[in-house]
Amino acid sequence: MRKIELNLKLLISIILPTFLLLAFVYADPTNSNKQYKNTPTLFIHGYKGGPRSFETMLRRFEQKQLGEKAMVIHVAPNGNMAITGNLAKQYPSFIQVIFQNNRATIAQQTQWVRKILHQLKEVYHVQQVNVVGHSMGGLTATNVILQNKDSNAIPTIKKLVVIASPFKGIDNPDYFFVNTGPAAVDLKTESEALKKIIANRESFDPTIKVLTIAGVIDKTGTDGLVSLSSAMGIEEIVNKDQIQREIFYDKQATHSGLHEHTGVDQKIATFLWK
Repeated sequence: MRKIELNLKLLISIILPTFLLLAFVYADPTNSNKQYKNTPTLFIHGYKGGPRSFETMLRRFEQKQLGEKAMVIHVAPNGNMAITGNLAKQYPSFIQVIFQNNRATIAQQTQWVRKILHQLKEVYHVQQVNVVGHSMGGLTATNVILQNKDSNAIPTIKKLVVIASPFKGIDNPDYFFVNTGPAAVDLKTESEALKKIIANRESFDPTIKVLTIAGVIDKTGTDGLVSLSSAMGIEEIVNKDQIQREIFYDKQATHSGLHEHTGVDQKIATFLWK
């Protein structure tokens, strides 16, 4: 009997350290070990935009195997988020952001995007992101950077793409006969929202690389809505050594046509993923 007890103790003395070692090796990683290694890209639509704003562009990127549309985030008017999908481990992830209230102000959208970024960092352990914004979405993305007082609360923004974003407003009175409300006011020339963005330009992170894209369809020097000067207005915010500009002079480079333009696809792909 005593011999059995000794053998049992010997067995335990061998097995227990081995078990503890394996438990340590295969235990759930800490937050630092869970850091998401890739750099996902957020796509933010413009005023009155929605799922279709970036849907076909993302599909074209997938067809070229540049990454995958891994996550869609719907933001309710009260700021609640509904997230579908999960981040890809092997390929760059595309995250499509859709505001159910697609006529919200720049300030409101800024709060929502910061909330999204905070969620990506806290829950998905994302450390850095790229952001692509069309029209008002580009204004919102820029404002998120300018308002980023607590840099540890959200992932680091590495690259920003703004497409036809009216940093100097939309100089077209007819547009505002049809489009009204606080968000439309933000898009007017000399609006308080745009003045604040320009006034805060010193807060723009000088390490962020920026690509600004504009279209010119005819002699008016506009994409049919936003002037070339307004679309290039971010150059008054960002240092020259951190910005790249691309202008498309053709009839397909309309305000809404730019996110369907294969030339734009190529410039974004090269800028973000080389």
